[in-house]
Amino acid sequence: MEQTFPFVQHQLNALSSLGGSDLPDQELGSGRRIDAMQDSLILVVEDEPLIRENLAEYLRQQEYQCETAGSGKEALQKLRKQSFDLVITDIRMPGFTGVELLREISHSYPDTAVIMITAVADLQTAVQSMKQGAYDYITKPFDLEKVMESVRSTLHTAAVRKQDHQITERLKSIVQTKSSALDLALKDLELHRSMTLEALVRALDAREHETQCHSLRVQAYTLRLAQELDFEEDQLTDLGRGALLHDIGKIGVSDSILLKPGNLTPSEWEEMRKHPAIGYEIVSGIKFLENCAQLILCHHERYDGRGYPAGLRGEQIPLEARIFAVIDTYDAITSNRPYRQALSSDHARAEIQVQSGSQFDPRIVELFLRISQEDLDRIADQYS
Repeated sequence: MEQTFPFVQHQLNALSSLGGSDLPDQELGSGRRIDAMQDSLILVVEDEPLIRENLAEYLRQQEYQCETAGSGKEALQKLRKQSFDLVITDIRMPGFTGVELLREISHSYPDTAVIMITAVADLQTAVQSMKQGAYDYITKPFDLEKVMESVRSTLHTAAVRKQDHQITERLKSIVQTKSSALDLALKDLELHRSMTLEALVRALDAREHETQCHSLRVQAYTLRLAQELDFEEDQLTDLGRGALLHDIGKIGVSDSILLKPGNLTPSEWEEMRKHPAIGYEIVSGIKFLENCAQLILCHHERYDGRGYPAGLRGEQIPLEARIFAVIDTYDAITSNRPYRQALSSDHARAEIQVQSGSQFDPRIVELFLRISQEDLDRIADQYS
């Protein structure tokens, strides 16, 4: 995915208007493109030689530069000698584990991104690894297409974060007496960070082949519905982020359940219903996401108290989650899913009306039904 970020030139112009900039165009660029370039250097760390060499060879076939290490300690030796853009490491290795390697990379090589490899659905370890700085995890045996999705998304996101940091530090160093320009720059970096989140969620949506763009679409629907309410700007920002990240916990749900074309068994439903709590755990403690964590946790609660994970009822459910529940259902009905084809918008509206007072807050349903179908269709066309 390619993105251009014209805000850099915007900041240079803002600085110039305050008396000139010491930051030359060639250092930051004008509308500079951030790409997960295929000349990135990747280190594959895996104690099983066949897996290690097969994965490395596959990455080389995709035109990435790739080196290998058979242990965590060997990986550290290579990291000391040269800079890697990405390390893909097994979690379970004898001696120096992948988790220990992740901690060392996060501390000593913060510009190096890490993807974890696990042979089992070790969800707790995977979630903890992501909290400690891992960008993603992949499971053995590998689905090579998903490996490439993860590699491309991770390299892109790491490049964005690195440039965020470089631009912030350079702006701070040259505008000590130009605080208004710095404030403007940091506000635009907040937008930049939101674009990074969007890239991450696109990768998550791509995992559910029939629901691509789902997260972006429901974010747009949600913000349109919020226009019918009296939300402050900061509340709208948090609402949009929560809608975008509502399904982030599905990273912990196996493909066999997530993509199953038929009905789920009771045990499979039990696993699926864990994703709000998993998502809540992932975003908890991330400062700029704290205010959207409750939407992620509560978006499957029902107004009549028969939802999950906590069985909240009525106004016990956060307003943002009550808003989003209506939107999520509308999009689910009008989109193709692994288990059925999309149904009409009229069918969706009628079903939402029927569930008013049971699944949904009646006031929110009333506000949703005020929105013209033309508005909703415009959003659906934009994110199809």
